[in-house]
Amino acid sequence: MTVERHDVVIVGGGIAGLVAAWALRDRDVVLIEAKDRVGGRIFNKRRDHNWMITGAHFIGGPDSPMGQLAAELGLETIRAEGEMATVWKDGRLVRGGRFETYPFRIPLSLAGRLSLIRTGIRLRLANMRARRYSDDPIRGLDGFDGPAVTVAGHPGLDAETFDKTLGRMHPEVEAIMRTIVNRVTAESHEMSGHFGAALVGNLWAKKTMDRRTILGGLTELTEAIAQRLGNRVMRDAPVEAVVADKDGVTVRAIQGGKEVMIAARYAIVATPAPITRRIVAGLPGDKAAALDAVRYGPYLNMAMLTNEVGPMSYDDIYMVGVIDRSFCMLYNTMNPVRRKGAPRTPGGALVVHSGAHQAAALLKRTDDEIRDIFLKDVYEIFPETRGIVTETWVQRWELGYPYWPPGRLGFQEALARPFGPIHFSGDYVGYASTGPTSQSSFLAAREVRKKLEAA
Repeated sequence: MTVERHDVVIVGGGIAGLVAAWALRDRDVVLIEAKDRVGGRIFNKRRDHNWMITGAHFIGGPDSPMGQLAAELGLETIRAEGEMATVWKDGRLVRGGRFETYPFRIPLSLAGRLSLIRTGIRLRLANMRARRYSDDPIRGLDGFDGPAVTVAGHPGLDAETFDKTLGRMHPEVEAIMRTIVNRVTAESHEMSGHFGAALVGNLWAKKTMDRRTILGGLTELTEAIAQRLGNRVMRDAPVEAVVADKDGVTVRAIQGGKEVMIAARYAIVATPAPITRRIVAGLPGDKAAALDAVRYGPYLNMAMLTNEVGPMSYDDIYMVGVIDRSFCMLYNTMNPVRRKGAPRTPGGALVVHSGAHQAAALLKRTDDEIRDIFLKDVYEIFPETRGIVTETWVQRWELGYPYWPPGRLGFQEALARPFGPIHFSGDYVGYASTGPTSQSSFLAAREVRKKLEAA
């Protein structure tokens, strides 16, 4: 059997693997992807001047890793300026203003209002505690022997569940918090207090985020990287084993029914934790145990293409939190192209998102059943969409978003630590959003580059 030889082999063609390969593009690098497309959970389809999204929406600002990468690739980014704090409950759309004003505006009983105020205060205080440790949650280390990425966290909050952090809540408030928490594919009793306070608590924080997307959707970025890497990207080639040996790394994959062997001096494995655990041979006990401890929750998305010819009531809204319906979030993904005073192009695209236990129950249904369930609720929230939905696209993500269970900080170092010539990046190394995920890959590529140059 012929063995291909390279400086570096990247396993996994999601955003993590693509970023690592791009950062090492001046070296002899090859990327192996199991599917026929790259991008992982970045997945959208163009429809003329609109696009349908069933994966990641945002990159950060121009100074973020993804923002810099988009600029380097010559891609146009646009800011999402629509309302992010809109909530739908009991037939009423509450929009505008900050979340801390919602106890006085959302339809609630008196007991529910008081409970939401108490919960908001507790969440705000927990968020302040968490952010003292993790305002910039990803920090790189320069040493060859240290982990490529470490994540700081509040030890007390990390040791408890998020529902304990929030305390006892009125049932109406539990429903509201469930909507927010399910967005990150877990229930409050499954995630740590630090994880919940750091992510969910940002809704109550005054710190604003520069939310941008790419004109045409984030798939424009992943495909641009793949196109420029050219034949260094192997698709439809699931990896069976990654083995460290005295000469570096050997990777065994299957492509077109035939076994392919690749030898490299170094590898960066950028696959989800369960896949990494299965394919990397001979892992140390603490590393294997850490990968086994990573928890993923499912999510389910449905994108909708619409054919309206004029303005819609939701044009200036980007995100709606939906209480007690079949999905927890509704996004108007074409909002970033709606500019005040500019001509409005016809048509649009929406996407609904269901996560955690809510998604797990729906995953048992057929796509047609899911479509009918979701559309019924979409029509209730925005009645003007009835009759204008021309295409739907259901996307299932069983390994959706990796959330942090209590005690996560205890095995963080083992997750990030290299194993001989094998380095690791991806959604489980830090927080699972495009920014931290891509930064973990830049850092892993940096460490590999240092070793190549030293040799």
